[in-house]
Amino acid sequence: MENIEALTVDGYIFATPEDAEIAKNEIRKIEYIESHTDMTNLAIVKSIYEKALAERFFQTPVGFEYMRDLQKILAAGGVKEELIKPIPLYTTFKRIDLKHSETVKKRVTKAERKEMSLKMKYRNAVLAAVILAVLCIGMLLVTLHGTTPNALNYKSAITNQYAEWEQSLKEREAAVREKERELNIGN
Repeated sequence: MENIEALTVDGYIFATPEDAEIAKNEIRKIEYIESHTDMTNLAIVKSIYEKALAERFFQTPVGFEYMRDLQKILAAGGVKEELIKPIPLYTTFKRIDLKHSETVKKRVTKAERKEMSLKMKYRNAVLAAVILAVLCIGMLLVTLHGTTPNALNYKSAITNQYAEWEQSLKEREAAVREKERELNIGN
């Protein structure tokens, strides 16, 4: 298991280093907000609270704890409870038995999505390269073993064609001479 100190942030032990890092970033956000904001001005506190809700600034218990503190400041300042929006958690807390449950959808992070996209691009590039290689080999085989003259075998094709013509002419000439002898034509 991971080093517990690395996973512990503000009294919470997180399951992954990524979650712990998110919590550390949320602490930095909280410190920045508190150092640059007049927390006695309820209008400012309310606008920060609503903006944090709308833009989901906080995702861990550390951030939710701060949001709860902002709710308490607003309530103590006289803001009616109906006007204070509740904090959405965007998660479930019920234990799920994975052996007996239907398929549980895993949340895919942006990095995983990017990695899967890169894997798909790589796979497609390799597939395209293999297809093109097979096509090139096929064209080369057709070119080498084809009967029509082409850039690779034109010299031998022309030489063979002239050799065939010469052989055909010699055979015809021999046949003509044979007929001439039979008919006693000539000298």
